[in-house]
Amino acid sequence: AAARMDEFMGVQGAGAIQQMNLNDVSPATRLLEKRRQMFEVQEALETQKEEFARREELFKRREEQLRKQDLELQQQLIRFNKFLQENDSKTARAEKKAAEEIKLKEQKEKEIQELTQQLAELTVQKDDMKAVLDKNLVYEKYLLSVLEESDDFVEITDLLKRHETLKAHHRDLQERSAEVVSLNDRYRAELQQHTKEGQDTKLKGHNQIAVLQKTLEHNQLDSLMAGGSRERMLEVSAERVLEFGKCCMAITNLYERCRAKSKVKQPYTTDHMEQLKVLQDFVMDLSFIVQRGKGPKSEGYK
Repeated sequence: AAARMDEFMGVQGAGAIQQMNLNDVSPATRLLEKRRQMFEVQEALETQKEEFARREELFKRREEQLRKQDLELQQQLIRFNKFLQENDSKTARAEKKAAEEIKLKEQKEKEIQELTQQLAELTVQKDDMKAVLDKNLVYEKYLLSVLEESDDFVEITDLLKRHETLKAHHRDLQERSAEVVSLNDRYRAELQQHTKEGQDTKLKGHNQIAVLQKTLEHNQLDSLMAGGSRERMLEVSAERVLEFGKCCMAITNLYERCRAKSKVKQPYTTDHMEQLKVLQDFVMDLSFIVQRGKGPKSEGYK
């Protein structure tokens, strides 16, 4: 193409020189020369058109090739991006799976530790139970020897049931004993309360006796001063003393009988007020025992 361009330029240069020479020739010659120059220019233009068409075709093929290469590059880029995405996804799945496996491994190790500890505890329990079993074998042999010696029991379970029954009766007896102790404490508290009240009553009685004694003395003095019969007063006094003596003897007799029959040991006293207090307590206890004997619980104790 460069050679053709140089040729075209050379032709134009030659035409310029000829133009200068044509000024000296005839018009017909100049017309022919012009036609020849036009033909050459037209030929050069056709050559350039062909060259341009060839170059354009070359450029189109190059452009198509570049378009194909660009398309292939884009497809390769897409495939590469897809590969990277798949690789990232696989990497994430692998990391997730690795994390899950690590977590599972830690969990299994923890379970192994727990199971190992449980195994150790069960081993200790086993040893303890074996020791208890060895210890209880002695009792089993003893129970078997009892079965051989006794005709009332056939199996060890019969002995154990009998033992449970006796334990139940023992608990009942203990409960009844506790009730009796509680009842005894309550009665003792009541007895102390009654004793205190009796002592208060005795003190009041002594005070009343002293007041009455003073009143009697005052009345006796008034009687003497009034000229009453001394002999009558002596007879009345003797009768009262006699009645008082009889009452004291009766009280003492009843007191000794109650003291002899009572299971509660009381210290012997000659104070009639104390003796009356003991008689009162004895009668109250006897009444309580009679009422309790008539109650519904008496049948159960029988």
